[in-house]
Amino acid sequence: MKKLILYVISPVIMFAVFLVFYRSALAEMKVRDDNKKAQIAAQKRADDERRERIEAQAKADAEKRQKAREEEERLKAEKKAKEYQDAIDKLNHDRNTFLAEADKFNAEKNALELELNQLRNQKEKANSETFALAKKIEELKIERRTAELEIQRLVDMVGQRLNASPISTYTPPPAPSK
Repeated sequence: MKKLILYVISPVIMFAVFLVFYRSALAEMKVRDDNKKAQIAAQKRADDERRERIEAQAKADAEKRQKAREEEERLKAEKKAKEYQDAIDKLNHDRNTFLAEADKFNAEKNALELELNQLRNQKEKANSETFALAKKIEELKIERRTAELEIQRLVDMVGQRLNASPISTYTPPPAPSK
């Protein structure tokens, strides 16, 4: 019996004590496990909420950056369009200015050509008048020479006739005697 107590009863008692401790530890472990699960769930919910807040904030930031980028691109496009329109306006203004200058220069060229033609006509007329006057002067010189030659011829003829006539042989009267 002693052996029975020692080999059977004492292990059964120890097993019963073990079971009491095991059950209380099991209950504690379950409570700790439930607390840990609740804590993990709470941590997970907090992490999920935090992640959702961060994602919402990131999404809001991304939308804000996208809007800012779109606004910046729109401003750049407007600026580029304005610069393009300004360049076109400047080119049109320059073109109109140059066309006006070209018209002015063309009118000035036409006026100068007209004046040049008038001056050429005046020069031609002056040259014609000069040539006509020179021709008339030469004709008058020729007429004068002809007239002088005619006068010389007439003088020679008259002289020859006079020489041939008895009047031209003048004999002086006889000198008185003394």
